[in-house]
Amino acid sequence: MPETKKSIIKLFEENELNISLLYSLYAKNLPEYAPFWEQLSQEEIAHAKAIAGAFAETSHDEAYFEENNFSRGIIKYISDFVAEKIIEAENNTPIHLEAIKIALRVEQSMLEKKCFEIFIPTEASVKDVLQRLNKDTERHAASLREELKKCQKK
Repeated sequence: MPETKKSIIKLFEENELNISLLYSLYAKNLPEYAPFWEQLSQEEIAHAKAIAGAFAETSHDEAYFEENNFSRGIIKYISDFVAEKIIEAENNTPIHLEAIKIALRVEQSMLEKKCFEIFIPTEASVKDVLQRLNKDTERHAASLREELKKCQKK
């Protein structure tokens, strides 16, 4: 299915899975830091499942949101960056510090671009999921900033 035909929800879910893949590659490539990256990867998978689950009860998921090119553009911007970094991670082993900076850029982009706020949910369950994902993303960014400080002290 062409990307323009995919629902916003599907694109959002795929983006979370791609972020998980990136973090999983970091875990594989940086065994010394594998637990750190695996935890983040698993949480991104949980995000994708939460997104899918919130909309599993209906076949008209787009009705939950006001669709616009801005929201699609934000998701595309982040997913293109993640796809580029996946290819890099598959071909080269990054140093942990560089991986942290990339992950922090992804997480901060999700927050700065207000990925979880550009949607105007009409269902309470959907609103709850988006709020939880926003809090998790804030926690990921804080965790990555803390890891960045540790690495810079070494």
